[in-house]
Amino acid sequence: MNNFRKIFSWFTLILLVLVLNISNAQAKINIPAPTGYVNDFAGVVSIENREKINTLVQELKSKTGAEVVVVTLKSLEGYPIEDVGLQIGREWKVGEKGKNNGLIILVAPNDHKMRIEVGYGLEGYITDSQAGRIRTDYMIPYFKQGDYDKGINNGASATVLLLAQGYGVKISGNYDIPRPVQSKSDINPGIIFLILFLLIASSKRGFIFLPMFFGEGFSSGSSSDFGGGFGGFGGGGGFGGGGASGGW
Repeated sequence: MNNFRKIFSWFTLILLVLVLNISNAQAKINIPAPTGYVNDFAGVVSIENREKINTLVQELKSKTGAEVVVVTLKSLEGYPIEDVGLQIGREWKVGEKGKNNGLIILVAPNDHKMRIEVGYGLEGYITDSQAGRIRTDYMIPYFKQGDYDKGINNGASATVLLLAQGYGVKISGNYDIPRPVQSKSDINPGIIFLILFLLIASSKRGFIFLPMFFGEGFSSGSSSDFGGGFGGFGGGGGFGGGGASGGW
């Protein structure tokens, strides 16, 4: 009888854990419907930068098919930002159907969290380490200063440039990306430069980061209007957790 009670107790405990895990897996944050390629639900992106990002993203899409979507949320409601990024990408079906070439730049200012979520079809163009470099050098330093507008603009611009170079296309417009914010260090700058150069040179796609390290931006030219109203994303939604997260 005692053994039966023990077995029953263990069975009940395991069943309870499974039920809780299933409930947590099914629980989802309430995400508003998309309004375009820049979805500023937290109200931190200026109209000027919203238009810049939108123009860049639409041109990238017209030339490569890849879709980059910026999302800011007032709150993550206690959910891990990785789960929220996946939910957005899958529910909104970002990227082309069958190609899954979508990317989400998610920022939750009040939670001090951000995420670059890379779709299956773009993992060959933006690796986890490259997404982490954009996060660390072009976004979080500005977030720490409370300048979400600039950090998001820089991150989106750097992402579009990286993808454009990976696809072998150029983006028009004078959208220069500033040099990455350098953190203070006691290490000799020459050694840091040498290490970075060797890492970039040895990477299969690392060469496309060279212009970013030397402060070069997009090719100069007049900006163009690529499309009218927002008609939804391409029907992809294939995301598997690739990318990079961060806090400040």
